[in-house]
Amino acid sequence: HQAAVCELDGFMYVIGGAESWNCLNSVERYNPENNTWTLVAPMNIARRGAGVAVYEGKLFVVGGFDGSHALRCVEMYDPARNEWRMLGSMNSPRSNAGAAVLGDIIYAVGGFDGNDFLNSVEAYNPKTDEWSPCADAFNDS
Repeated sequence: HQAAVCELDGFMYVIGGAESWNCLNSVERYNPENNTWTLVAPMNIARRGAGVAVYEGKLFVVGGFDGSHALRCVEMYDPARNEWRMLGSMNSPRSNAGAAVLGDIIYAVGGFDGNDFLNSVEAYNPKTDEWSPCADAFNDS
């Protein structure tokens, strides 16, 4: 449960999640043309409740929960090389955050930091490998 799911190049990827309460680093790819599942390279960090965004043919997995703590760490999967690489960490730990791409920026929205539900948004610039805070979202005004 709590796997991250996305589509890239006609394949569906199921990323991490948990079996019972054990967090997983496994990643499975579904090919709908021949109805087959394939294990691809595992993530560096086991996690559930991560966000995932697709940008320039790669998967970006943000945050999640490792079984003890909400995570700040971010990984990128390159399907051409079948490998994961650690990227710059977010400013706040976030499990169950939304992730989306707008233009050339990847956004992490909301989530839970282990103590509080977040109403903040962070923006990732893939060219500089840096996260920066956005104006507060969901404010009461």
